[in-house]
Amino acid sequence: MDLQLTIQTSDLGFDYDLELHSWQQKLQAFRVFGTKPKERLEGGLGLGLNLITQFSSGDEWLAQIPKQYLAVTNTFSEHEYQLLWLAANSQQAAQLLLMRPLLLVLICEQYPIDNDKALSLSHLGQRDILKELGYDNAKATLKFIDKFTLKFERDVELKFLKKLLDKTMCRYKVFKHHQTINYLTISLDNRYPFLTCTKLGHAIANDKSIKRGSLRACLADTIALGLALGINEPANRIGQLSSFDELEGLHQRWIDLRNDIDRLESRPVDADVQYPQFIASEPNFVAIDNYDALIHEGMTQKHCIAVYHNRIVSGHYFAFKMERPQRVTIGVKVNKRIGMLELDQISGIRNAIATNETREIVYMWFERVKKTYKQKFNPESE
Repeated sequence: MDLQLTIQTSDLGFDYDLELHSWQQKLQAFRVFGTKPKERLEGGLGLGLNLITQFSSGDEWLAQIPKQYLAVTNTFSEHEYQLLWLAANSQQAAQLLLMRPLLLVLICEQYPIDNDKALSLSHLGQRDILKELGYDNAKATLKFIDKFTLKFERDVELKFLKKLLDKTMCRYKVFKHHQTINYLTISLDNRYPFLTCTKLGHAIANDKSIKRGSLRACLADTIALGLALGINEPANRIGQLSSFDELEGLHQRWIDLRNDIDRLESRPVDADVQYPQFIASEPNFVAIDNYDALIHEGMTQKHCIAVYHNRIVSGHYFAFKMERPQRVTIGVKVNKRIGMLELDQISGIRNAIATNETREIVYMWFERVKKTYKQKFNPESE
């Protein structure tokens, strides 16, 4: 039975609807132009088949596709239809979809609007496929692909993968000692390639508890601190570490060293000037009102709030400390030209991310202070 499904793309502004045929009819698809002859769809749909359930008979149409193929392809929503079309039209492509789906995905990335070319490539040997696509076709490349534990929830994951497989660089070879490769591993290699073959790089790859945002923030700040302090080859120093805990320890030591230098040698000439106070302190939101208090806040919270001194003195930034339910430093940007405030940061100790409870309390406070600041900036606005 040929169970047809019509996707009414004409309702979205296109001059045609899409007609999808059943798995038994090899998922043939056509553009339908009213009374004009319909045209064969040459490539993919560019959307995930989960959207099909919104249309009449959508669930029934999906149900006739073998579940094992849907389980693989729904990860790659942009190419899902084309991947299934290949599997429906070629036993060899179907086997490849189940064995090494990334190879079939790479084919669809290269030929998203040419099903015939994609089909012809899927009939080649796996290393020949890599060669035809312009990637390194060594046996090691296939082993590298098999190490991935990526979920491909982000477009950038395929971008990183293709960059690593490029035959001019063969960057994938630096991962030969990795047992598995996740998104954190390849995203760090893209931004901090010096880390990949180091002790710290291997430790990060094997530590599933590390949060990507915290790691990248700590790395960026540590490198910046090392450069500012004149540390010889800070990247090499970082690469010699053995764990994320050691990285946090080095980060804190360099913060302390920088703070010591600031206090002893770089005390600004306006250090005794009281900071502008357009927003009043509250019991749980205490304004930081001078340079010494700002330095103390940075030392207590082990972060770099002191770098905002000049901006605070000029009235372009406010800093507050909050005790409950979590000890955090709050930073507020000021656009004096238009009288607008922007919440810039809610930083726990060592730049830890604030809890949801803390953030909600800060957001409520900020909505109040925005109104107060607006009235002071423009009293006639009421």
